[in-house]
Amino acid sequence: MNIRKMKKKGISPVIASIILIAITVAVAIAVAGWVFGLFGTYGTAGGVTITVTSLDTDVTNPGNPNIYYTVINSKPTSITISSIRIQGDFASVNPNQVIGAATTVATSATLTGSSDLTAGMDYTIQFILSDGTILTSVAKAS
Repeated sequence: MNIRKMKKKGISPVIASIILIAITVAVAIAVAGWVFGLFGTYGTAGGVTITVTSLDTDVTNPGNPNIYYTVINSKPTSITISSIRIQGDFASVNPNQVIGAATTVATSATLTGSSDLTAGMDYTIQFILSDGTILTSVAKAS
């Protein structure tokens, strides 16, 4: 066999098409996740961002779910979370949570006085600040 007569070939058109389709699907999933909020939910208002990381049903103490969230306060002043609502029902937060100026805090609260939550369901959560600002987020109960 004469090596000089062999020509170099690239990848076949079928393999190239499969690679292009895989890249397109990956980009579509990333865009859909960003647009529809599949990768985390958060509320933002006036320099304050709250991201809900977990909403746990408490099977040992029904009616008192635990909510875990991160607060980013970009304001030059402290903020106070005075209450939290789940699905429109008020739930008390004891004590009122104060977040210092220009800080990020990962925190949690046990919500008392709220209705029982069902694992796997999405719930609308509103954080009410002492200045009347309301930040809304959606979280799936686990």
